[in-house]
Amino acid sequence: MRVTKIADLAGTTPRAVRHYHRLGLLEVPPTVRGRREYGVGHLARLLRIRWLADSGLSLHQVAEVLAPDPATCPERPGTGSRRQVVLSDLRAVRDTISAQRRLLAEQAQRIDALISRVEAGQALAPVPSALTRFYDALEARVRALGGDVRSVHTERQMVLVLGSLGMVPDSVVPFIEALDDAELDMCAQQITTFAHLAQLPGDQGVATARDLAARSMDLISRHKHLTLAVLGDLPDGVMGHAMWHLVQVLSDAGYPCPAQHAFASRLLELLLADPDFAATIRRSAGKDPVL
Repeated sequence: MRVTKIADLAGTTPRAVRHYHRLGLLEVPPTVRGRREYGVGHLARLLRIRWLADSGLSLHQVAEVLAPDPATCPERPGTGSRRQVVLSDLRAVRDTISAQRRLLAEQAQRIDALISRVEAGQALAPVPSALTRFYDALEARVRALGGDVRSVHTERQMVLVLGSLGMVPDSVVPFIEALDDAELDMCAQQITTFAHLAQLPGDQGVATARDLAARSMDLISRHKHLTLAVLGDLPDGVMGHAMWHLVQVLSDAGYPCPAQHAFASRLLELLLADPDFAATIRRSAGKDPVL
């Protein structure tokens, strides 16, 4: 048989056959009149290679299984240890398949959750739907004030980044839902002022930023127990430090204005001045948190 014929019978390609030759999986046949002539033995070997590969074994594992072959010479001295090697490879593949099945089951659950979101008319985003609705409402209020919505967009994107990494806890939902209309209006006014900081000159910008931080702290303090719940659910240890560093990087990139940096620094100072907030923040961010 020519290479094209044996490949066709095995359901593969001549290129694959030649690849098996290079790997030493399939013996190179003798050449007759300038062409390789494959026999029944070659076809049987090729089909076994395909059968094992289709079962999930890598070609390296196929080579381990087929050389030497304990199935065809079980009484040969030394095949007992060889059989253990083959069994070990097969069990490793079985474990890999089991792990893949678990991953597929988890993926199916995530897809089901996405389907449920779409069916409920919710946005496809890696954050709680309440958070998406909050930013939609905030953007509408900022527009009504004639403010710049770019800061809302930037903050929303920052939250999406954190949410994609599993760093937005579900406890943010009760905090958001506790805000009444008047407080939502306050949020819109504050973010409008925050965006305007970029247009203020040096000292005036810093003074306005410090005043804005005090007003933001007042709003946070109204819902202190809910804020503490959110902060308490943030990751700690190495993951917590990485999260706070990421927030700092995102803030620097999204809000390059010095006055806006002054706002973030002052708000963190006010939070750390409260013993309850300080303890909860330092559990996650470390001894010397920075924004």
